[in-house]
Amino acid sequence: PGGTDDLVFQLSQRWEQRKMQRFLTRTVASIAMAFLIAIAGGCANSEGPASSSGSSDTVTVISNFDYMGHHKEISFHQIPQRVIAARPEVLDVLLALHAEQNVCAAYMTRDQAGRIPELKKLMPNCQFFTNEIDRETALMLKPDFIVGWRWNFRKGSLGDVDFWNQRNVPTYIEENSGPVPAVDPFPPSTVESEMQFMENMGKVFHKEDEAQALVSDIKDTLREKESLARQQGPRKAITVEFMGNKIEVFGDKLLPGDIIRKLGCSNFNYEVPFITREELRMSDADTIFVIYHGSHQDGLNALQNFSSPEFKDIPAVKKGKLVLLPYRYICASNIYTAQCIKDIYAGLYE
Repeated sequence: PGGTDDLVFQLSQRWEQRKMQRFLTRTVASIAMAFLIAIAGGCANSEGPASSSGSSDTVTVISNFDYMGHHKEISFHQIPQRVIAARPEVLDVLLALHAEQNVCAAYMTRDQAGRIPELKKLMPNCQFFTNEIDRETALMLKPDFIVGWRWNFRKGSLGDVDFWNQRNVPTYIEENSGPVPAVDPFPPSTVESEMQFMENMGKVFHKEDEAQALVSDIKDTLREKESLARQQGPRKAITVEFMGNKIEVFGDKLLPGDIIRKLGCSNFNYEVPFITREELRMSDADTIFVIYHGSHQDGLNALQNFSSPEFKDIPAVKKGKLVLLPYRYICASNIYTAQCIKDIYAGLYE
C-alpha cells in the first residue's frame, strides 16, 4: 500500500507541474500577443486617420448657423460618405476639393443641367436632380451630411435644419447664402466668409491642402488687384438687379460691396433693398454692375433696361461701363470668388 501511495503522489506532482507549465505558456503567449497588437496599433495611428470608410479618431468641429441665423457648432467623428449637395455651387467646391466621391445626390439648376452627363461619368454613384431635393426624397437617400444655401432649408424643400439634426444628420448653410441683404444675426457677406466656407469643407473632408490652395488663390488675386487699384484712385459704383418693375440694389453688406470697398472704391449703399428708377438715374456711378440669373443671354436681356433715355446721363452709361455679374458671383461665390474680384476690378478700371 505504501508503494501505491508514493506512485499516486508522484503522478499528482507531475500533473501539477505540467498544469503550471501550460498556464505559464499561455500567459506568456497572451502577453506577447497584446504587445504585438499595441505595436501594430501604434503604427496604424502614425499613418493618419484616412481609411476607406472615412473613420477617424479625431473629432472635427466647425461653426455654422441655423435657418434663423443663430450660431451652432457641428461635430464630425468621421468623413461624411453620403453627402447631399443642395446647390451646384456646393458641388463645385466638393469637386475642387476632390471629395466628389462622397456625394450621393446633387441638385443642378436649369442653367447647370447640361453638365449632368459629364458629371455622371465622374460620379457614377451620385444621383442628379433637376428639381430641388425635398425632404421626402432626401430621407430616402439616407444622407449623413447636407450642404446647401439657406433657401434650401425652407419649409416645402429640405425643411428646417433642426429636423435633420434631430436625426443625427449634420447640416451646413453656406455663409453668404443668407438673406439678401444680409441682416443680423446672419454673418456679413464678405470675401473672408467665402474663404471660411472652403476651409470648413476642407476640414470636414480632410482636404485641408486643397482648400488652402483655393483660399491662397483668392488672397493672391485680392492682393494684386488692391495694389493696382491704389495706383489709379477710387471709383464710384452701384450694383443692381432688375426684377420686373423693381430695381434691387446690392449694398455694402453683400459680396460685391465688400470687394468694391476692398479695392478702395465707394459703393452706393441704401438702407432699403429696392430703389426707384430716379434714384438709379441720380446715382452718378462710374460703373454699374448688373446682376443676372441664368444664361448669358439673360444677362444681355437685363442690359436692355439701360436703353431707356432716362438713364443716358449716368456716367457709367455714357462710358459704356455696364458690367454683367452672374448671381453665383455675388451669392455664395466660393470657388468663383477670385474671378469675381477680377471682374469687379475690370469693371471699375479697365
